[in-house]
Amino acid sequence: MSAPPKVSAPSGQSGALQTAKDFVSQNWKPLAVAGAVVIAVGAGVYVVTRSSKQPKRPPGMSPAGAAAERRRAAAAKAKKAEEKVKERAKDVVEVAVPTAAPSPAEGVPAASAPAKSVPAEGVPELTPENVAEAPMPAYPAEFFPEDIESLSKEKRAELAKSVKALGNKFYTEKKFTEAIELYTQAIKLQPDAVYYSNRAACYANLNDYEKVIEDCTEALKKDKFWGRALNRRAQAYEHVERYTDALNDYTAFCVLEEFKNEAAIAATDRVLKIIGKSKAADIIKQRKSRLPSETFISAYMDSFKLTSRDAPQVVETPAVEEGDKFVQKAFAALIARDWVGAYAHAESAIETGKLSSPFNSLAYNLRGTFRFLKGDVDDALGDFDKSLEFDPQRVNTIIKRASIFMEKLDPVQAAAEFDRAEAIDSADPDLYYHRGMILYQAALGQLRFLSQDNQGALEDYKRSLKLDENFVYAHIQHGVANYKLGDVTAAVSIFKKAARKFKNSGEVYNYHGEILLDTQQFQDALENFDKAIKLMPKSPLPYINKAILYLQWKQDPRIAEMECRKAIEVDPQCDIAFAQLAQLLLHQNKVEESLPYYDKAAELARTEMELMNAISCREAANAQLYVSKHYPEQMAKLGR
Repeated sequence: MSAPPKVSAPSGQSGALQTAKDFVSQNWKPLAVAGAVVIAVGAGVYVVTRSSKQPKRPPGMSPAGAAAERRRAAAAKAKKAEEKVKERAKDVVEVAVPTAAPSPAEGVPAASAPAKSVPAEGVPELTPENVAEAPMPAYPAEFFPEDIESLSKEKRAELAKSVKALGNKFYTEKKFTEAIELYTQAIKLQPDAVYYSNRAACYANLNDYEKVIEDCTEALKKDKFWGRALNRRAQAYEHVERYTDALNDYTAFCVLEEFKNEAAIAATDRVLKIIGKSKAADIIKQRKSRLPSETFISAYMDSFKLTSRDAPQVVETPAVEEGDKFVQKAFAALIARDWVGAYAHAESAIETGKLSSPFNSLAYNLRGTFRFLKGDVDDALGDFDKSLEFDPQRVNTIIKRASIFMEKLDPVQAAAEFDRAEAIDSADPDLYYHRGMILYQAALGQLRFLSQDNQGALEDYKRSLKLDENFVYAHIQHGVANYKLGDVTAAVSIFKKAARKFKNSGEVYNYHGEILLDTQQFQDALENFDKAIKLMPKSPLPYINKAILYLQWKQDPRIAEMECRKAIEVDPQCDIAFAQLAQLLLHQNKVEESLPYYDKAAELARTEMELMNAISCREAANAQLYVSKHYPEQMAKLGR
């Protein structure tokens, strides 16, 4: 939990891709996709080539007879691999990747193309048995000339088009094996991207994704701008779980389509999330947890009476047992902003095994709090349970349990915890402030905000203020809630009153500045951020906000970059500062320079969700590099 959330929340479509579409249409700079978090693909291209040679037919055998013989041989080979075919089909049906519908073959009307890479209703599934039993169509003999090399270039091209046309007919009839034979012959007559792409479409419908990849790669070698081949290969990569390659192709396709293909945009976003989730899970398993930045810890502790305004009362409570004294030292360290010391003393108190009431409950509460801040949510939950064993009425502990359930994405259980707390003490102002808290990167938004219940959030903040008018964060959130409900006048009035009441609170000026920035009152926003910096020079947040302001107001990434570097200087553990700096470097086309800063943001991320976001940004930076190198003209065209 931290200071109140940013007032500008992501809207509508998923963040990365929607921001990309918005940015490239408004702020494009040649050879740079600004705000690189917004365009996400993996690094590099995996290219598979295969021989295009086909076995020669026996002497004296007609072209149609050779084709039939090849089908029989293929059926026999397929018979031997029957179990493998059935297993693959099972995987496709039961564990289907939700991709866009496969593109139809070139020259085939879209309505005639299959909607999925599975048999259509009423069409028998292709198996080794029915391949062998299927009637063999008679192909025109002129489609298979004895000596292709003796034909003129024009004749070969003309013949290839005719062969392709018949292949398209079989494709529409879902006779994919026959269509493959004809597209293969068209390729022999005239190797063309269209024919490779069409054959890939057949393989896609037969769920042979490796061959889809091979043929699409060949098509792209001949025409790297062939969008259908890019999109089809991306789908195949996704099916075989080569997600970085899929992300690469999907994003390149989005660029070629100028971000007008919604299905491709959704696919890019989906694959990006898969990569982020997978890599984040692996890292979380291996890395050692640690406390977040001091700014984060301070905001969290200040949002509870127990660890801020009421801390002196704990220090003054008479100690009885040995462990009680460590609890006192821990709360004294909280007052002194010595977070590491406070955590260590809480550990020591529990290790003594000698604690009296209320120190026993407080010791587990405090250690659980620090474990939660480190991201060790299961250990934290265990400590909170132990705290409640000693004191079942401790509302502070119950509220923190609710926060853990929100981090576990269990809002139902979180709501139950808040109901439990309210039943115990409906006069606790912390209860109403923290109701529905959910961690979002380095700041906490409210569950009511998450569910768009802004009016409910407003009522909770009013109740919190009624119970404790000296709780500065409740004033801030009260203003934010009014702003989100569209009452800008009320929001500004609340912040002005809060500034008079809390003259030494930099948080009030910082978040008031965010609203002013959001309403494009840039000069007033700048003045508020400067006041916030003067009052809390060690906080990175107003510096980060100033960076955003200079980019929006002055379109000056250089000054914005300087402000981000100041944020890192005052708090080297602030992951947001590193991520924002990386974005600004990308805005200036300093792609490779941005990568270490995204790595640092990922290293400092506290939760798995934060880590996923940082990894996604890293993938986006690699995408910048790849797309700029391979499609520079198309990238530049987006900005015109």
